[in-house]
Amino acid sequence: MTFLSDIGCRGNDPQGPVTEDPASIAVFKALLRTEPSLQSSPLYAILDLAGDAFVVINEAFQIVLFNRAAERIFQYETADVIGKRVDMLLPERFRAGHDGQMSDFRHQSHGSRLMGERRQIAGVRRDGTEFPAEASIAWVAFTGGGAYVVVLRDITERTRVEQQTARFGRIIEQSINEIFVFNAEDHRFVLVNRQARENLGYSSEELLGMTPADLRFEFTEEEFGELLRPLQDGTMDEISYATVYQRRDGTTYQVEGRLQLLRNETPPVFVAIARDITERSHFETLIRRQSLYDALTLLPNRTLFTERLTLAVEERAQDHGNGGMLLIDLLGFRMVIDSLGRAAGDRVIQEAGRRLAGCLRASDTLARLEGAEFGVLAASLDKPARIGMMADRLMAAFDAPIKVDGVEITLSPALGITCFPNDGLDPEALMRKADAALWSAREEGSSHKCFYTPDLDVVVNTRVAMKSGLGRALERDEFSLVFQPKVDVKSWTVCGCEALLRWRSAELGNVSPADFVPVLEETGLINQVGEWVLENACRQRRALIDRGVMDVRMAINLSVRQIRPTFPATLLDILRRTGLRPSDIELEITETVLMKDSDEVVLVLHELAGMGVHLALDDFGTGYSSLSYIKLMPLHTIKIDRSLITDIATGAEDAEIVRAVIDMGHSMSRRIVAEGVETEQQLAHLRRLGCDEIQGYLFSRPVPGPDLLKLLAGLSSYA
Repeated sequence: MTFLSDIGCRGNDPQGPVTEDPASIAVFKALLRTEPSLQSSPLYAILDLAGDAFVVINEAFQIVLFNRAAERIFQYETADVIGKRVDMLLPERFRAGHDGQMSDFRHQSHGSRLMGERRQIAGVRRDGTEFPAEASIAWVAFTGGGAYVVVLRDITERTRVEQQTARFGRIIEQSINEIFVFNAEDHRFVLVNRQARENLGYSSEELLGMTPADLRFEFTEEEFGELLRPLQDGTMDEISYATVYQRRDGTTYQVEGRLQLLRNETPPVFVAIARDITERSHFETLIRRQSLYDALTLLPNRTLFTERLTLAVEERAQDHGNGGMLLIDLLGFRMVIDSLGRAAGDRVIQEAGRRLAGCLRASDTLARLEGAEFGVLAASLDKPARIGMMADRLMAAFDAPIKVDGVEITLSPALGITCFPNDGLDPEALMRKADAALWSAREEGSSHKCFYTPDLDVVVNTRVAMKSGLGRALERDEFSLVFQPKVDVKSWTVCGCEALLRWRSAELGNVSPADFVPVLEETGLINQVGEWVLENACRQRRALIDRGVMDVRMAINLSVRQIRPTFPATLLDILRRTGLRPSDIELEITETVLMKDSDEVVLVLHELAGMGVHLALDDFGTGYSSLSYIKLMPLHTIKIDRSLITDIATGAEDAEIVRAVIDMGHSMSRRIVAEGVETEQQLAHLRRLGCDEIQGYLFSRPVPGPDLLKLLAGLSSYA
């Protein structure tokens, strides 16, 4: 690019145009007629005061005049450039064509006049940096020759501002927000960006001249004026708003935006930045629905149920009417999950929801609270007794089994019932009372309903205390193990022992495992406590080995919740720490584990057996186990539940069942252990049936570790 290269014309500079008046030409002519040392001329002093750079070039393209402004812009002293070629002030890439372009300009010029327009060019400073400049050029002819006169201004700052302004313009145009700029006086749009144009469906020409009111948003002219007033009187710098815009095709969309007044602009303008929130509003609606409704059954969840209960209680307090609430737990559902899997359990829950809903009035609320627990709110009852009749209908809904994948499933609903205002008008307290009644109904087993009574508060308090206490039992060292020997029926020697967990709570005293183990599983503490049991049972086995007791395998109960892919690694780590072999222990699993339709569980059990760990099926005869499952699983032992042993000596039916189990087990090379053996008659009968081992009070009650060592040491087998 040279002085003549055109890279686009620019508008008038705010500081005025580059000097190009006839008086300047007269000055140049006078200077050029003076002595060769132009700097000594009084006329030069006039040009030296000018704000624009003046560079005069002779016909050989040598610099003959270089004023003070030129020195400042190019960073050269006058003495450094006088007599030098002018292309030294140009970037290297433009020097080759410079002379030809200047000559062409000279021949095309008519008389002594300035070019009449300004052009943007590139100059180069003494340090080699380039800069943008605006220049005008003229050929000044006089007697005996002539000269090129260049008037130049450094526009670096102006170019930076223009580029920044253009960049801001692109940012505004490409913003994902809708941006509107409208006049502060008549509210007509003066700028609307692309996002707004495309969303509204109007062109730029159509929008310019329209006002926000033309978008038919929810504000009237008066309301819009009131919205803008705090900006106009300076009490606020920014205002947020939400409204609806109407597109050109008549459809509408929701927006939220912010308004500002740019009072320093001429004239002042408002800037509105808005965002289309239609999709977000839709998602917020979906999220709220998800937060209030159960995804599986589409019934209200606990949150919405509680909201409706609160509203119903407030209404009954005002009109002195009656209402009722039921909590329903479907007993037996956990067995469905463990035996048939989660997918089957989901279908059972959906069918249960349909059956319950069919028993209710349109004004009642049915909610799924969690798992297999539902809630029913009868917001208005003509008399409290109606809630009992409703409970009977709800229980009857489960008289017929639910069929899933060809399997008939029988569920037993337990119902806890509370009424208001009889039982109070505090929603949270009513929920606690209904939960206490439900707990009592569960204890009864099978289908049962229970109304709240004040004495049930003890049940709730005990349950809360149990949950709280179990959470701290390990750190308080409240757990302990006792050990019950297993005896070989033929040799009458101890061949194993079972580790049993005990809990002595600081607040509750000795708590039965039948009460606290289900709570451990419910709260998820079973994994942490189960690992503690494994560790300490293995340490006890190590102590037996160290005392010379080599053939007493340690049996440890394993919850279905502990059987995870990480469990074998955890067990191996414990065995390494205690110096045991996998064959030194036996893990007892229940029928719920065996029946669990899970590839993960099956793989873990086979991995454990492959390690050398013995596996025993505990409490056989209390669940749904089939011979096919037992045959496929890597079991070493089957333990017959005590419920089948109690009447074995007197009950022909129980005896036949035990005989069948023993024969079946032996046919599959499994050892059979009878639990709960307490009498000589039971032992004699089991011997006749061919039972391999017994466990029960007949030989020994469960004893602490030190007592177990004494017991074994006193036996002749280990004398």
